[in-house]
Amino acid sequence: MSEPWFDQDFWDDNFGDFDQEDLDEILVEAVTDIEDLLAGLLSDDLDLIAKNAHKIVSTCGNFGYLQCAELAAHVEQGAKTRGLSEEDKNRLIDMVERVVADLKK
Repeated sequence: MSEPWFDQDFWDDNFGDFDQEDLDEILVEAVTDIEDLLAGLLSDDLDLIAKNAHKIVSTCGNFGYLQCAELAAHVEQGAKTRGLSEEDKNRLIDMVERVVADLKK
């Protein structure tokens, strides 16, 4: 993956004109949603993993975490084709945890 961890320009394009109160509300909701998706990634149910990875693509991508979105798309495809490696799954879990920590700041 060649994209940066976090794309500030993408963030600014999507959220740069939000006031702090609205932004705080969006971030709290996003953290909750991403934590719920993370719980699904911890499952052994490949259908649930694919579903949650698909949602992570959109959620993380919208916030500018493009590398996470790219990895989530890869994990989604791996889960759908029943070819998901534990290494990829664990990399996504680690990355999603990092996104949550960033958003909580």
